[in-house]
Amino acid sequence: MRLVLRLLVVVALGWGFAKLIEISPPQWKAFAAWFPPVFITLLVAFVFARSLFHGEALITRIARVYHVGGFPDELVGYTRRLTAVWAFFLLGCAILTLVRVQYAHIPQAVSLTPLLVPCLITGEYFFRKQHFRQYSHINPLSLMLLMLRNGMPRE
Repeated sequence: MRLVLRLLVVVALGWGFAKLIEISPPQWKAFAAWFPPVFITLLVAFVFARSLFHGEALITRIARVYHVGGFPDELVGYTRRLTAVWAFFLLGCAILTLVRVQYAHIPQAVSLTPLLVPCLITGEYFFRKQHFRQYSHINPLSLMLLMLRNGMPRE
């Protein structure tokens, strides 16, 4: 039930923003096309970066909750560095989106973030399977479905 409610909220927000773009003046349409991807990406990057300075790193918290058989202390440093990688990666995606808008003059569908994020997720999964063979690893799709169903772990 919580998953359905969350999906309905996302759909409602998307629909509301689409209607807002539809009724906005023409000079605002370009801004409305690139602002959400940049803002959302920066917001998520901030969440990752903030977790490095306040409490346990975000990916460490996620790994502790969803790791099968208890979370080994050996992986704490790795998950902390991975959290920093995600923060810088998302910051880079936001900057790339702004550069594409500025110099390519194509405000529609300028964000490459939806294409690059799965690449980092998949690459990190294979890296982790190769370098930490002694541990079991949940695949990224299963992890995302678990997180959708159960939500993000709290501090």
